[in-house]
Amino acid sequence: MINHQMKRILGLLRHALLANSNEDEFENVILTFFVLAKQYWGKGYMTEAAHLIVDWALNQDDVFRVSAFCDLENRASARVLEKIGMQKEGVLRRHTLHPNLSAEPRDVCVYAKIR
Repeated sequence: MINHQMKRILGLLRHALLANSNEDEFENVILTFFVLAKQYWGKGYMTEAAHLIVDWALNQDDVFRVSAFCDLENRASARVLEKIGMQKEGVLRRHTLHPNLSAEPRDVCVYAKIR
């Protein structure tokens, strides 16, 4: 994410189409990742960008689900996902390593939006 007026990189929003066990086929699921520089938190940048990308993805004929994970304690990221219409589906325990937070794997919430 780049703000051209400020000439600054604000963060990263990435989507990946998941492949199944047969590398030539896809699961029709997009996994969403995002990070935002701390000084831009709470300004709506990520909500706006994620909303556009998730809506675009779900308008593709072969995509039926967009999924995202966020740290169980990261309420701000969870709120972004909720604002763009994703629903919390559950918690994966000791799922993701966040070296900047802990040397141990952390619990994450699973969110998804489907069509």
